Amino acid sequence: MHPKTPFVLILSLVIVIASPACTPVSAEPALPIAPISLGEDLTAIDVCEAIPQENIETVMGVKLVEAPTRYSYSGADGTSGCYYEGPTDSDRERHFGYVILTPPEMYDNQTLFQNEEVSGIGDGAYFNRGSDARQLWVKIDDKVAFVIAFGDVAKEEGAKAIARLMVEAIK
Repeated sequence: MHPKTPFVLILSLVIVIASPACTPVSAEPALPIAPISLGEDLTAIDVCEAIPQENIETVMGVKLVEAPTRYSYSGADGTSGCYYEGPTDSDRERHFGYVILTPPEMYDNQTLFQNEEVSGIGDGAYFNRGSDARQLWVKIDDKVAFVIAFGDVAKEEGAKAIARLMVEAIK
C-alpha cells in the first residue's frame, strides 16, 4: 500500500461526511396558506392563523422566540396582519417579519424609496424601503393589498415565496 493511501482515504471520508452540512438550506416555504376570504372588514381576518409558522421560520432561517401576534400597519385603520419575532443574534441582528393585509389604496400611496418592480405576483408588486425593513407590496384585483417584510436582513426571495402563497390563498 502506498504511504499516502490512509491519508487520502481519511480526507475523502471527511469530505463525504461534511458535504451535507455545506449544502445551502432552502428558504422556500413548503406549506400552503389557509384560504383567506375577503370581506368588508380586513381586521376580522386572522393572518397569524392562516400562515403556517413553519413557513415563516423557513424564510427567516431561525425559530421564533414568541408566538406570532396580531399586528396592524403603523398608523393605519382597517389593516390586519401578523408579526413574527425571532432571536437577536450575537451580531445584534434582530430577526423579525410581518405580513399585513391592507386596503388597496395603501399600495398605491406608499412613499417610494429604493423601490423595485416585481413581476409575476398578483396584479402588481414592488419592493420598497420601509421605515424598518425592505418591504414587498402586492396588490390583488383592486380588492386588497398586502405587505411582507423580513429584517434586519431582507429576505427578498422568501418574501416573494410567501407572497405567491398569499395570492393563492386570497379568495
